[in-house]
Amino acid sequence: MRIISAIDSFKGCLGSVQANSAVKNGAEGHDVVCVPVADGGEGTASAMCAALRGEMVNCETFDPLMRPISAAYALCGEMAVIDVAAAIGLPLLSADERNPLLTTTYGVGVMIVDALRRGARRIMVAMGGSSTNDGGMGLLNALGVRFLSKDGAALPPCGASLAKVAAIDTFGLDNRLSRCEIVAGYDVLTTAIGPEGCASVFAPQKGADSLMVTALEAGMRNFADVAWRAYFEAVGSGAAGGIGAGLTAVLGASTVRGVDMVLDACGFDNTIAGADLIVTGEGAIDSQTLMGKTPMGVLERGLRRGIPVVAVSGRIREREKLLEAGFADVVCINPDGLSPQAAMCPERAMENISATIARILAHYC
Repeated sequence: MRIISAIDSFKGCLGSVQANSAVKNGAEGHDVVCVPVADGGEGTASAMCAALRGEMVNCETFDPLMRPISAAYALCGEMAVIDVAAAIGLPLLSADERNPLLTTTYGVGVMIVDALRRGARRIMVAMGGSSTNDGGMGLLNALGVRFLSKDGAALPPCGASLAKVAAIDTFGLDNRLSRCEIVAGYDVLTTAIGPEGCASVFAPQKGADSLMVTALEAGMRNFADVAWRAYFEAVGSGAAGGIGAGLTAVLGASTVRGVDMVLDACGFDNTIAGADLIVTGEGAIDSQTLMGKTPMGVLERGLRRGIPVVAVSGRIREREKLLEAGFADVVCINPDGLSPQAAMCPERAMENISATIARILAHYC
């Protein structure tokens, strides 16, 4: 059989490359093509780097509280792939440091500047896993944009400033951006404003209490009125605390589902031509997977070509909904009775994936 393995990372356990390697080990004797994948969240840059045979490069930047750090992104020819989580990820802050009124996306902008300096003509921003809710103000500030209050004073680029923005000054915008395409990949369907917007849905996970959520929502609405509200109401605009809205409204960036961004860049449709089976999956799958996570994006591509798609995972919920969506099978890799601690052991997880694949192929063969 010709098998395509396109598994996302098992967060906290295996990367996409490792998980796909385990599939290949379990499919001994078959023709297996491994495609590292991601959905726009953490790990997108490394997956794209592996798939496109690029290189990971380091740059000096800033964390969400403007402390100097070193962060890596992928450089694949003239295309750069930047995970916002590398600079402003939630794990970079301790629990008592998490406050989306104070955190900033500035460090991501510094990474974009570094990519421009290295000659990137296309920059893909993977907007997942941030600790911020500043609408991309920090990122844009690093690129030369100033945000002004009603009295003309420059505002610090953080969530607390959203409500004070009265004008956006793009005079100092890095002119290299005019020769560069910006693509923003979202991993959630959240808008930047509204009852289901980024402040209401995700700010509490980033340290916001109810008063902060109210302030951030009001601030984002003000920012939307100064920029262009339609961008803030678009699907995916709320990813990474509104970075999607800021990139589109101010820079004219295009937005796309993160998984489609990755699959298109990797030429996935051509890769799966003539395949007999596609294997996908991630650490945990449930009905939320159908909202645009990696397995769903892979499933859609397989269904278009009539290729069966099997999903494997360490934890499965709502299996019937997943089968109704079109998966040929949805299989848990962990044997009954395995403790969560043992399941998270990378070596054990790879063994379990390989054994699961061998059982699946025994059925198909």
